[in-house]
Amino acid sequence: MKKLIIILTIMLSAINLLSQELKYSDLSSNVRPQGPFKSYISKEGTVYKVGDTLKIGFPSSNKTFAFLSQGDGVLIAPEQLKASFSGSNSVIKNIIIGGTKRSGFYAMVRGKSMSGITTYTIQLENAIASGEIKRSGMTSDEALSELKKSKDKLDLGLITQEKYDSIKAVLIKYIK
Repeated sequence: MKKLIIILTIMLSAINLLSQELKYSDLSSNVRPQGPFKSYISKEGTVYKVGDTLKIGFPSSNKTFAFLSQGDGVLIAPEQLKASFSGSNSVIKNIIIGGTKRSGFYAMVRGKSMSGITTYTIQLENAIASGEIKRSGMTSDEALSELKKSKDKLDLGLITQEKYDSIKAVLIKYIK
């Protein structure tokens, strides 16, 4: 029994070591990136990791989402997610590659609803661009506005220079 536990531990450790980060730029080649992937760095630089929660926005059409489907494609046939799912959350369970060499590759995430009942497949970049998934982090304008507020607080003596510098270091990555 001890040997079996040791073997399983070694196998799981090997899987974790082989897991890697997928970048948007990796998808532009003619070679399909090989997983498993623990994280994905989006076109805009936001990092999405297995275990993160995504907020579902609004469908790009009136009744259904174009880039979010429900079902795992194996046991449950996929169908476009209905508008009633707006505002709910999905936990990223794994990051996979969709597409072909001819059409191009794209990142997809498989997720589950917070209740664990519904399984989602999300074409991440398209869903973010269309607003079907709310962005993680801040927009450039939001970050700039927050930085200006912090500068005003510094000028008024409400925060220290060190505090301002730490806020600036966090916000600067969002400002384009």
